[in-house]
Amino acid sequence: MRYLIYATILFSFGPVLVRLGLAEGLDSNHLVVLRLAVAFPSFLLAVVVSGSLPKAGLKPREIPFVFLISVVGMGTAMTCFFRSVSILGASLASLLGAVTPVVTALLAYFFLSRPVTKRQATSMFASFLGVGFLTVPATGLLAFGKIDGASLGGVGYSLLATLCASGAALGFERYVINKSPLVAAFHVTGFMFVFFASLFGFPEGRFTPRIWEIILVLGIFTWFVPFMLFFYGIRELGASGAALIQNAGPLMTVLTARFLFGETLVPAQLVGMVLLISSVYVFALERKKLRENDLTLPEA
Repeated sequence: MRYLIYATILFSFGPVLVRLGLAEGLDSNHLVVLRLAVAFPSFLLAVVVSGSLPKAGLKPREIPFVFLISVVGMGTAMTCFFRSVSILGASLASLLGAVTPVVTALLAYFFLSRPVTKRQATSMFASFLGVGFLTVPATGLLAFGKIDGASLGGVGYSLLATLCASGAALGFERYVINKSPLVAAFHVTGFMFVFFASLFGFPEGRFTPRIWEIILVLGIFTWFVPFMLFFYGIRELGASGAALIQNAGPLMTVLTARFLFGETLVPAQLVGMVLLISSVYVFALERKKLRENDLTLPEA
């Protein structure tokens, strides 16, 4: 559990650093590439130093699956989330991402036949109701003729990021069963870096010292370190069980963004935040309880 606590704290500063990078004139897509450009060599160095390099090879049959969870899953999630931060701000984008554990459980229910209890179903409904309270004031959906198209697009990016991250989490849970979390993180980050560097390229021009500081912290302390801890945590608790710890992250982001950027939420959004976070916590507690019961069932 301690791995996920540390990972959550570090991950929560990611959206804030994205805001800082955007304020320096960087594009959200280039921020993705630069983050991975810093993180990938860090993983490579860690693999070499730990002596895991001989085990870091990929079997040909593993390549399609790793591509799926890294590029289609986590890579698309990161790209869409950064775009959402550029439109909605760090606070709202992070809060919308808090519904990820619920979406993960829904995908597990439909594709892996994992059961969902009535209490969990109620929590799911409440969490999506919270999403409604968060998004309606931002997009103007109930003010006919005054819909904010840009904010609506930001919400769309955030929800797509949530869907992709949820699918990736289920894939990670399977991938780390017989893999070192360090090697798994190295594979995923490597695939993401090569693909998105080829797709988006690198920004032109010289970077100021402040931009270098933002990029280094974004790549090392909000990706390399917490992503590795995340893999250890997800192997320990499972994709859905990890949600109980992870959902403290958006609250930390909201507080930091309020202090640094003056981002505020209107009363309806505050209601949505409380409803969303509390319902997801109830959901995660129920899922954790079911997981513990499964582990303690007596043999027939």
